[in-house]
Amino acid sequence: MRTVLRHSLALRVTAMFTLIVALAASSLGIYLYRAFVGEIERRDDIQLLGKLRQVQMLLGRPGAAELLRSQPDYFRDTMSGQENSLVRILAPGGAVLADINALGERYPLPPSAGSAPAAAAIAGWTTSRGEPGRVVAGSARLGADAVTVIVARAYGERSAMFARYRRQIAGAVLVSALAAALLAALMLRRGLRPLRTVAEHAALVRPGTLARRLDVADAPSELRPLIDAFNAMLARLQEGYARLSGFSADLAHEFRTPVANLLGQSQVLLAQPRSVAEYEHLIASNIEELERLARMIESMLFLARAGQEEVVLARQPLAALDELRKVADFYEGMAQERALTLECRGGATVPADAALLRRALANLLSNAVRHADPGSSIVLFAGRRDGIVELGVTNTGAPIGAAHLAHLFERFYRADPARSEAEGSTGLGLAIVRAIMDLHGGQAKVDTEGGRTTFTLVFPAD
Repeated sequence: MRTVLRHSLALRVTAMFTLIVALAASSLGIYLYRAFVGEIERRDDIQLLGKLRQVQMLLGRPGAAELLRSQPDYFRDTMSGQENSLVRILAPGGAVLADINALGERYPLPPSAGSAPAAAAIAGWTTSRGEPGRVVAGSARLGADAVTVIVARAYGERSAMFARYRRQIAGAVLVSALAAALLAALMLRRGLRPLRTVAEHAALVRPGTLARRLDVADAPSELRPLIDAFNAMLARLQEGYARLSGFSADLAHEFRTPVANLLGQSQVLLAQPRSVAEYEHLIASNIEELERLARMIESMLFLARAGQEEVVLARQPLAALDELRKVADFYEGMAQERALTLECRGGATVPADAALLRRALANLLSNAVRHADPGSSIVLFAGRRDGIVELGVTNTGAPIGAAHLAHLFERFYRADPARSEAEGSTGLGLAIVRAIMDLHGGQAKVDTEGGRTTFTLVFPAD
């Protein structure tokens, strides 16, 4: 049962609701029962005091003493009225003048309250049968003598009535709890319908149904955050699946070209006997294609790890100008081949992973060297402003069309496919740059104006 309650929200809520109703009904029943008992006891005490007053008045009439001696049954029938009403009259010395006690009960003598006893003079007692009783005493005049009048009453029938009420209250509480359990189950079944709708929709989620969304308009306000989160999750899944599908298609396309080149060249060369030089040329060409494949595989592996946040950053404060100079020195030879000048400007301290920062700068600088106009200058700059650190590369060359700017950092995207193929580009360099910046909590951006293109890496200063 405990396992069922732990795994069933409906049963737990129903049990809690039933318990609350049972406690509320019990508390209300106990309160009403006690109020009822208190009122009955108060009225009984008033009646008991009234009986005492009646006896006092009878004893004060002329001839009451003679009547008490000659006709004691008069007091039995008139003053008691019921078997459970007990009256005892005591002389000043304690002698019993009359004792109307058909039950033969022994009850205590309460403190006298004078001729007009108040409720404070009433005392409780228990009969020989275990029934509750009340007794009150007062003084009265019997002729020339002062006597003590004791009036008592046993409340056996009242106890039975109270017991019936207690049973009725317990039955009412039980019925209320059962009714609450039934109503709670019905209401929960109806109230949890939106959750079942979410579960049914989640069960239908598959690649072809990711575009479907749950309607928030008719949902309860308590479930709207859940439905919004579920729809947002579907949107992320749809975007991720679309990117994965596109990436798979691009990957197949990118692999197809070098593999086709390897197969075609090898098949043509092996179709007939060739010279050693031709075989050497084939092997060199195949090595170039394999190196390109290796670079592509290594880049895709990095992107996959970066997407899963499996790359561990070794952040440290780095002198940005020193990092720019290290990268510029590495590409100095390639730049000289195209008569390009590399300039490093500015300075700042950037909190970053040194290896990843150099890789991102190297990708930007290699692009700039490939696309810059021969004889022009490439500027590597660093600076800090407004709580951010910026590192960038600016080159002069053919302008990038506005339609390409939003896609430059996507995987396998090339603004000039023919030129990129000829230069051995994998189309993953800028995607790696963006992944590195995402790992650092920064961003990569590009601006082009008047033939000058600037790629900027924006790092948080802290």
